[in-house]
Amino acid sequence: MNETQLLEAVKSLQESQKSIKITIGSIMGLVLIIFFFTFAMLLDKAPPLFFIIETIITIIIIPLFFMLNKLSFVILKIRKGKKEELKKIIAQMNANDVDKKAEIVLQKLENTF
Repeated sequence: MNETQLLEAVKSLQESQKSIKITIGSIMGLVLIIFFFTFAMLLDKAPPLFFIIETIITIIIIPLFFMLNKLSFVILKIRKGKKEELKKIIAQMNANDVDKKAEIVLQKLENTF
């Protein structure tokens, strides 16, 4: 794989991870907004079990916002890691490479290949 193809592959992986991160973050935010508006209704009219479930899910979602890079990278590995040409690249990347410029990530990859 030459340098241009490697750079394009890195850019493609970065864009995929960014879109996964935005999708997951949007879904989690939407769930928290729905929980915010249903909180009072659950306290007044629903059995306490629903309130407990909502509270537990909220407690799980909040820390996931801080681990969004890692979570999106794991999903990227699952989705794109099956392609043979991307397998080596993904193995050398880490979750924080999505925030770096593609050229910097490419230099890091060239040192390991």
